[in-house]
Amino acid sequence: MKQLLLFFLIATASVHSCQNNTGQQQAAPSDGQPVISEVLTPAAFQAKMAEIPNLQLIDVRTPEEFAQGHIDGALNLNFYDDDFTQQLEQNLDKNRPVMLYCRSGNRSGQAASQMVTMGFKELYDLKGGFMAWPQ
Repeated sequence: MKQLLLFFLIATASVHSCQNNTGQQQAAPSDGQPVISEVLTPAAFQAKMAEIPNLQLIDVRTPEEFAQGHIDGALNLNFYDDDFTQQLEQNLDKNRPVMLYCRSGNRSGQAASQMVTMGFKELYDLKGGFMAWPQ
């Protein structure tokens, strides 16, 4: 019985740690301004891309994954690079909307969390990642 309870607790914690909060607004720690951070379905992501004229589209997969296929116009910034946060700082404007994706949604979710703490104002993450993108 104890083993079953322990398994249930671990499984529950694992599921919750991998989920993103869709549509939830978070406060930016640096200046107290509200931050938009949303996880969007592929259809909503595509619609948002058409709606935002000056978006920054970021693919956080490895260069090898990026070379196998990516969304047109995406900039590849590898989440696993040691200088990932420096690349974000150098290549992106924190005040312009950022749309990001990875293979399945895990890395981009982690990247979005980092970006919120870095002061990015508007983030949209592709639910299901590139695997869910209509090709």
